[in-house]
Amino acid sequence: MNKSRIARCLACFILLSAALTTLLGSPIVVAAEEGSNSPAPPPSQGEPEKDYEPIGIVCKFPIVKGVAGDTFDFEFYLAPTVKEYAVAYDFSVIAPPGWEATIWHSYSDQRVGGIDLEGVIAPSETITVRAAPLPGKAPEPGEYVITFEMESADTKISMDLTAVVTERYELNIDTTTGRFNTEIKGGEEKHISILLENTGTAAIEGLAFSSNKPEGWSVTFSPEKIDTLEPDLKQEVEVVIKSPKRTIARDYFATLKAESENASGSMQLRVTVLTPRIWGGGGIGIAVAVIAGLIVLFRRLSTR
Repeated sequence: MNKSRIARCLACFILLSAALTTLLGSPIVVAAEEGSNSPAPPPSQGEPEKDYEPIGIVCKFPIVKGVAGDTFDFEFYLAPTVKEYAVAYDFSVIAPPGWEATIWHSYSDQRVGGIDLEGVIAPSETITVRAAPLPGKAPEPGEYVITFEMESADTKISMDLTAVVTERYELNIDTTTGRFNTEIKGGEEKHISILLENTGTAAIEGLAFSSNKPEGWSVTFSPEKIDTLEPDLKQEVEVVIKSPKRTIARDYFATLKAESENASGSMQLRVTVLTPRIWGGGGIGIAVAVIAGLIVLFRRLSTR
């Protein structure tokens, strides 16, 4: 009796377990089957890694100062990298109106238009962008922008360079005849004319004159001072040179100078002092007397 009861209880337990398993397990299996029938999401598609690194380029001094007429050099070097370059770049440069800009290899001093970096790991090439005003053009003081560009198939690098032009002070001194020598007699004056020209880009203020001359000589200027000399203008100045009376006949040198706070110029003049006529006539008379005396002496000796 007891055994049959136990058997019936065991059978009931097994049936109950089977029913629970059927109720709880079926939805899970269906969900799994439904999930397996839905299309799988596409795999993640990231950007393919390039086999090269865009070039790095550095200009240590992108701003350069100079006076009008100067040439401005901007030096670039390629930034080193641990990746290989596998790309070629074309160079170009844009200059402001009235300027010319070129690109040079810094060490071979050759003009270049690009660079090929196939397989280069740590580039050490250096290039120079050279900018200058066109011949005969003197730019006004100010800032002028030069744009350097380098471009590959998928990369473009651009950099602005600045040339800062300052005023140029320049003075030229010449004679009106183009000669730098003259003659004078001892104790007399010599008048010559010199020409001052402002060849810079700014006005020269307060020009004063001076000279380095032999001891005892005098040099005067008329006018004694020039208040303002504008660019590209010339002014004539008269110079009076006087030597002492008893000056030995030979060549002497005098330096004429014009100076201001911003500009200066000088020229050297050779002055030849001539023998006075009185000394020349006396010398000739002495020579004639000596010759005549020798002739008389020769005749007396020949008659004995």
